[in-house]
Amino acid sequence: MPEDRYELEEKLRRKKMRGYVYAAFIIIIFYFLLKNSRSVSLAIDHLLAVIQPIFMGFAMAFLMNPIMTFLEIWLDKPFKKIWKNQQTAERASRLVSSIISLVILMGVVIYIIATVMPNLINTIVYLANHIDYQAAAVLDYCNYVTKGRFEDALMQAKQYKIGDLMEEGLNLLEEYIDYDESKMMTTITSSVLSIGKIFINLIIGAFVSIYVLLSKEVFKGQAKKLICGIFRPDYANIILEISRKSGDIFYGFIIGKMIDSIIIGITCYIGCLFMKMPYPILVSVIIGVTNIVPVFGPYIGAIPTVLIIFLTEPKKGIYFLIFILILQQIDGNLIGPKILGDSTGISSFWVVFAVVLGGGYFGFWGMVIAVPIVAIIYYITGKLARFLVIKRGFPEETEEYISLDHIDTENNVLVPYSQFHDQEKKARRRRFKIRKKSTK
Repeated sequence: MPEDRYELEEKLRRKKMRGYVYAAFIIIIFYFLLKNSRSVSLAIDHLLAVIQPIFMGFAMAFLMNPIMTFLEIWLDKPFKKIWKNQQTAERASRLVSSIISLVILMGVVIYIIATVMPNLINTIVYLANHIDYQAAAVLDYCNYVTKGRFEDALMQAKQYKIGDLMEEGLNLLEEYIDYDESKMMTTITSSVLSIGKIFINLIIGAFVSIYVLLSKEVFKGQAKKLICGIFRPDYANIILEISRKSGDIFYGFIIGKMIDSIIIGITCYIGCLFMKMPYPILVSVIIGVTNIVPVFGPYIGAIPTVLIIFLTEPKKGIYFLIFILILQQIDGNLIGPKILGDSTGISSFWVVFAVVLGGGYFGFWGMVIAVPIVAIIYYITGKLARFLVIKRGFPEETEEYISLDHIDTENNVLVPYSQFHDQEKKARRRRFKIRKKSTK
């Protein structure tokens, strides 16, 4: 018996020592990262630049997978008739489906660029060349609306040309910036090389996406095998469950949000044609792209589009603002929930928190990806909290803790604030009665 007790104490001591070692190791790593934060940041940036085509390939495979799955089901029977060997038929079906899905994805992207970009460029050039005329028309409209009350101020404002003001600003900027033609050429050359590098990375990413889709089951099996080998069975089950949930959240949100944005962009374009709005393609593209960003996307897209239309035809700019507000309400309350459902499982506060945090660190795409990432963290935290409270014998429903005042340590139960408050009132009354009797 004493030997068993000695062994138990020895195990506890070793466990504590391991904990101290792990804690010291984590502190040392954290100190090293903090001390060399700039070098670590540069190393991470270099690593991300090197593996950029791999990221692109995975992103393309992520978008191609639903198309490939649909095509694979459709091509399954014909290929099995051609090849008697089932494995050969499945491989051929997967290869053809992957290639077709890549062609469809690239075709959609090229078609959008070929049809939309010329209109966008022409619209931007037209706006830049006629900005003074359009600004003057807006001032005349304001004078008409105000019935000439501010005519002198508005007419004085018409004398200032926006083009001249921009030229003066550039001249003023050149006085404070050291302008060097060699530096300018270097900047242009590096920009061209960067565009060329992105193009090459896209080509490499296309091949990577094919390889990923061809071997996606193998990759899944290898990852699961590694998890089952490293972790205990109960921990492995938790990791596998979290992985499946993470995939559902990412697919449900990203794919759903893209479909929702395409629908909103097309609806906006049809509405602009029906109301004869200027620049329908430009404003529809802006509205559709910015709609990908949760919460703030509609407002980000509405500001420039309303301003562009207002500069051209002020009255239609006001009508377009009303149209966008109605469209966003329909999207937020009808179209979005139907497509997305409850894919994230987080409240509006956490969506706003994710968008602000992701946008602050990673820009536009950070605002998009941060929502499913925060949803996954929220899900993991909820699972952990549920496991811990059940382990301590407490209820797992969150509603049970809303009115919690304290925990009764003797009976290990939760005491609500109202019940505790009532008990305190009764205790005070009893003490008051005892004092009253003692004074008599």
